[in-house]
Amino acid sequence: MNPRLKPILLFLLLLLLFPATTSLARWFQGATLSILEWFGVLAFPVLAWLWLRYFSVLGCKDACHLDNRTD
Repeated sequence: MNPRLKPILLFLLLLLLFPATTSLARWFQGATLSILEWFGVLAFPVLAWLWLRYFSVLGCKDACHLDNRTD
């Protein structure tokens, strides 16, 4: 992943993930959902996986390691 695009991709992902989380919480509470909210409920596992895999500290790869350079 291009490091220059990572903040933009994170912003777009969170732009979708937060409403999906709200829709999921409303669904758990038993509220009646609209069609758009159902898309959020269905997309939540994929969006959460993308966040965990590419942006979370739990799923980071090379970006989490500190360089041991002595400049």
